[in-house]
Amino acid sequence: MLVLFKSLADQTRLRLLAILQLGEFTVQELVEILKMGQSRISRHLKILLDAGVVQVKREGTWAYYRLDPRNSLFR
Repeated sequence: MLVLFKSLADQTRLRLLAILQLGEFTVQELVEILKMGQSRISRHLKILLDAGVVQVKREGTWAYYRLDPRNSLFR
């Protein structure tokens, strides 16, 4: 549970979660929306992924991020 709370204790990650409530997005789409660098967005997504807050669906070279529906925080 500590990992989960630490993952939510960042303004950028909270902004990502607000966006991901709208659906699936690629890193590139999130970069454009948030006007941040790709490596920074990827790092934050990795933290959220490790905490079980988001999940990733890979299709070829594309990765689509969305909220993890198994996480009861977002129901």
